[in-house]
Amino acid sequence: MQGQDLYVRSLGVHLPEPVSTRQAVAEGRLDVEDVADGQLTGVRVAGDVPAPELAVRAARQLFERSGVDPSVVDLILYASVWHQGPDGWGPQSYVQRHLGGEALAVELRHGCTGVFSALQLASGFLRGNPLSSDALLVGAENFGTPLIDRWRATGGGMLVGDGASALLLGKEPGFAKLLWVDCIAVPELEGMHRGGEPMFPPGATIGRRLDFSLRNQHFLKHEGEQMRPLLMKAHQDLYDRWTAATGLGVEDVTYLSYMNTSRTTIEKRLLPLLGLPAERTTWEVGRDIGHLGVSDQLVALDRLLLDGKLGPGDHYLMYGLGPGMTVAGAMFEITDVPSWTRR
Repeated sequence: MQGQDLYVRSLGVHLPEPVSTRQAVAEGRLDVEDVADGQLTGVRVAGDVPAPELAVRAARQLFERSGVDPSVVDLILYASVWHQGPDGWGPQSYVQRHLGGEALAVELRHGCTGVFSALQLASGFLRGNPLSSDALLVGAENFGTPLIDRWRATGGGMLVGDGASALLLGKEPGFAKLLWVDCIAVPELEGMHRGGEPMFPPGATIGRRLDFSLRNQHFLKHEGEQMRPLLMKAHQDLYDRWTAATGLGVEDVTYLSYMNTSRTTIEKRLLPLLGLPAERTTWEVGRDIGHLGVSDQLVALDRLLLDGKLGPGDHYLMYGLGPGMTVAGAMFEITDVPSWTRR
């Protein structure tokens, strides 16, 4: 999906304080070899602050930075991965209550590619509604619950952190233009994140802990031979789509952002497919943050802007991978330096 007529008008981020991997190793929560391989220094931990409250804080920063009134928002999309609060309750409504307005508010559960599907849905909504001008995309997680071990549940050089992000997508010019966003489904691999776990009763309802590492091992043992060729094809298809849609190539990418994981993982699994050096990725941004579910790429964009590493004419490419499985990407062109980066 091309998006030349839609812009990023503002961006907001909220990150709690870091807890170091050194502390986690000392406390026996993490094996030292998992730190050395990824050169990871910590994760963000929100304590008992609910994920929707983190989302409100990120959204408030977005509106404070831009000076835009929240009442302009016609759509709120709240992307999440982990449990957000009481069952049968919607975190998107909590955000809306604290911001105000009567926009359509919807929660998305599309795994770690939630920000990409939110961009696609928001783009279609804004184009299809001439009187609608802006969509607010928010995402937040607090993984500090008994059903997941943030230090070990994902494995493979990835630690899990807490935090939130918010993006205002609109028809009025902003500091970045959405050039393209797309998601490719690879349903043959849906079992990778399910493993051998029974689907009923749902694990969370009986207190079963989430361990993607064990699930992945089960899948690789029984169906792993099809994983690599299918993912390689999906990545190639995604590459073909963004180059065809934008007319840009790898040489035009200023920075590539992926999920917060180890440099080793990115160098082995992603960069050979694109031909990019690690220095043009944002992997270092996530070293003391951890994988935030849906927010990694937007937090990295915020950091690059604040550090003055992106300016007019630069291109920011986001890649993501999520259960389903889904391979996703989005491309932005920086059109201006946001005023809030100069404060």
